[in-house]
Amino acid sequence: MERARGTMTVIDETDDVLPDSQTAKVFYSKYEPKEVLGRGVSSTVRRCVDKETGTEYAVKIIDISEADHGSDIKESTHREVEVLRMVQGHPYVIELHDVFESATHIFLVFELLRQGELFDYLTTVVTLSEKKTKHIMKQLFEALLHVHDKSVVHRDVKPENILLDDNLDIKLTDFGFARILRPGEELYDLVGTPGYLAPELLRANMIETAPGYRFEVDTWACGVVMYTLLVGCPPFWHRKQMVMLRNIMEGKFTFGSPEWDDVTDAPKDLISRLLTVDPARRITVREALQHPFFHRVTARERPFSGRRMFKLAINSVRAAVRIQRLKYTPEALSVSVAIMDPYRIKALRKVIDACAFRVYGHWVKKAEGQNRAMLFENLPKTDLRRAAPVLVTS
Repeated sequence: MERARGTMTVIDETDDVLPDSQTAKVFYSKYEPKEVLGRGVSSTVRRCVDKETGTEYAVKIIDISEADHGSDIKESTHREVEVLRMVQGHPYVIELHDVFESATHIFLVFELLRQGELFDYLTTVVTLSEKKTKHIMKQLFEALLHVHDKSVVHRDVKPENILLDDNLDIKLTDFGFARILRPGEELYDLVGTPGYLAPELLRANMIETAPGYRFEVDTWACGVVMYTLLVGCPPFWHRKQMVMLRNIMEGKFTFGSPEWDDVTDAPKDLISRLLTVDPARRITVREALQHPFFHRVTARERPFSGRRMFKLAINSVRAAVRIQRLKYTPEALSVSVAIMDPYRIKALRKVIDACAFRVYGHWVKKAEGQNRAMLFENLPKTDLRRAAPVLVTS
């Protein structure tokens, strides 16, 4: 069955299709598929072009033909479309443009964001400034406030599910794990991405008598995202997943040196409030938007002071002169420091982190027994052990 805008045309005898969806034949008559933008386990994302208007979109083509999992994928896709239609209309939530379904595939046509995932952007720049972090996090909180007001919990907030446009404005996407919560309802199923799972979600699956979880799991994930944006590594990552999950359960993370040396107190305070183990004490999305990190007092809000303006002008001139000098007199680099501790130097630290992204494909966290600088030492660990003196006893 096909339901076009304002009309209904019976094309297929199958009734088990998405409401307000159209058939795959209509998709190919209306859109021209182009290159592949990404692939998933059971889906492919392509760029496509509206043949009449020339407008570009991204189409997610979901394969539901598998005998074993096809019905489950179909059911979850139907649920995702239901959620997307509930939350659409917000500037920071992905817009679902069209839906098409056949016996073997479902086509979801979304608006196209050329900058791709926030994760891919991070692999290029490694870290973001506080200003850019504030820009992205404010939009993410506003998107989640809209989603939560619709009684929807996302359950998979992470950089891979945040898309960017050319102005670094975001679109929250991938509502495959999202659920509509009834008043007082709690969830117990284990879904999401390990490094972003909230402690109460883990407890609900590990402890039989533990209560379920609600919207607060999205707020926790926002704390993980914000931490990652500022320093280029997640707060709880560990190569052993059980250690990482234990750290999450205990809320064990640090603002370690040197990564956090240049970050001010306001974002650290907000992250601490977001990564609070007890969901009842954790800051809400609405409260996060009122945090001082987003509402610092600006000069316009203060009464005019001629003395202060004069000092500001003098300091501005001094800063301009110093910046101009930096262009011709770069900071001296100590060879001995670069050899012994390259990670101490901010310029080299960024190069090391960028190399770690390219080599390992994920963040490598500086933690006890694991230093990103060690990944680029000349002598591997095994050789260091071999070179150590050995005590021989008779």
